[in-house]
Amino acid sequence: MSTVYLCDNRPTLRASDMSEHLADTPKDPRVRRTRRLLQDSLSTLLEKKSFGSVSITDICKQADIARVTFYQHYDSKEALLLASVADFFANLHQTVNQDALDRYLETGDMNALKSTRQMDLADPSQVRLIGVALQHIGAAVRKLVLASFLETYSQRETELDEKEIQILATFYVGGMLTLFEQFLSGQLTVPQSEVQIATLTFLRILRQGVIESRGHSI
Repeated sequence: MSTVYLCDNRPTLRASDMSEHLADTPKDPRVRRTRRLLQDSLSTLLEKKSFGSVSITDICKQADIARVTFYQHYDSKEALLLASVADFFANLHQTVNQDALDRYLETGDMNALKSTRQMDLADPSQVRLIGVALQHIGAAVRKLVLASFLETYSQRETELDEKEIQILATFYVGGMLTLFEQFLSGQLTVPQSEVQIATLTFLRILRQGVIESRGHSI
């Protein structure tokens, strides 16, 4: 079960739930179908209503399931929203051509950068869900993306130590999601491909900065 807690009126994800969101899809097909039905129902409702005005009763009516069934899978509509976008963010870095990314980070080869593959924002309903999630449960989304990045990047990075990777991840995820929010809200009117290039260029600049800062103190 997924739990999103409210802290100072802001939603946040319990740290122990991170592994659940990054874990494999449930093996039981009935569980998968029910969760997909709930997520699709939320997505459908968000086409007509704001997230704040959507209730769990609305979601259950749309999905044609009982409230007790909802609570067998999610503790809140915020937990459902987070689960709805978790796969996208969990796969955000895993879908990158890692060999091309490693080559770009090491050499700055733009041909390698163009060979990477990252986010796909072609689905309007997915874009809407991500935008709503960043607006309403941004803290939980940031924790989720940070956990996803650390899990994926730590397996590939060989030059940075654990502390350096943590510093890199904190700055990168914060900057990437800010850029992402501006793109989804329409404040940043650039092609999707430029957003992808910008995020990976930002990653390389940060990585080089972490390496060059070794042994220096203010």
